[in-house]
Amino acid sequence: MKGVKIVVLSGPTASGKSALALALAREFPFEIVNADSLQVYRYFDIGTAKPTAAERSEVPHHLIDVADPGEPYDAGRYVRDAERAIGEIRTRGKIPMLVGGTGMYIRALLRGLDPLPSDPRVREELSRRWEAEGGAALHAELARIDPGMSAKVHPSDRHRVLRALEIAAVAGVPPSRARAAWSSGDARHGCLFLALWPDREALYRGIDARTEVMFRHGLLEEVRGLLARGFDRTLKPMMALGYRHAAAHLLDGVPLSETIEAVKRDTRRYAKRQVTWLSSEPNLVPVVPEGASPPPSETVRIYLSCP
Repeated sequence: MKGVKIVVLSGPTASGKSALALALAREFPFEIVNADSLQVYRYFDIGTAKPTAAERSEVPHHLIDVADPGEPYDAGRYVRDAERAIGEIRTRGKIPMLVGGTGMYIRALLRGLDPLPSDPRVREELSRRWEAEGGAALHAELARIDPGMSAKVHPSDRHRVLRALEIAAVAGVPPSRARAAWSSGDARHGCLFLALWPDREALYRGIDARTEVMFRHGLLEEVRGLLARGFDRTLKPMMALGYRHAAAHLLDGVPLSETIEAVKRDTRRYAKRQVTWLSSEPNLVPVVPEGASPPPSETVRIYLSCP
């Protein structure tokens, strides 16, 4: 799809991506393609800050509620779904705007799927070890091999821990070094890449406020309902920010005040990692939420006017 105009709007969590995306879509002929790895799942609404029904009826949104919580969904499926959505948007004479903060999905679409090595035999052995030794032991092994990578992966995130160890075993280099080579590759899609760049203290205040709102608006009830449907707490989306914390409160008796503070803390850490990822993106156009100069709408207008 070279030559197809695409606008990417990313930024750390709680930076205001959805509000800016809607504002731009009201001014330009955009349809929004979700690039948030949790919003693809049905029933995960409050903890993902999913666009409301009214917002989705005003501006077409794609790749939201396309998978059940127990259904595998990875970067490969995302690229296939996103390419199809982009093609359909173009047939209507509209322009796709990718909106979200999942760096792996955005990179996979722009640069192609992760080419890092894999070996089914190594993966099977690592899976056997996870069952026998437990996730904490394998996460500690990852920390010895690649401290930077281990800091980005929750010890209970089986998929990411095992994948990192598989890359290390097959490639013979720390997985963060192997991934860096992939992420710096040439983009397959030319695009305007906007990134919201809020002041750190303002971002943290926004994270804290949004966390409070999520709990007031029923995050615990949402997670209670997911558990009642039979969705195990170890499922990939149930391990996400907010959801694993709420499950720990409901199932393990972690006090609510401690749960809320843990969500704020871990979300701030996640936002910091998102900023680090964005910092490595070439040709990024940073957008300061307040008083951007030039305003993002003007940047978009110039991009769309170019042949």
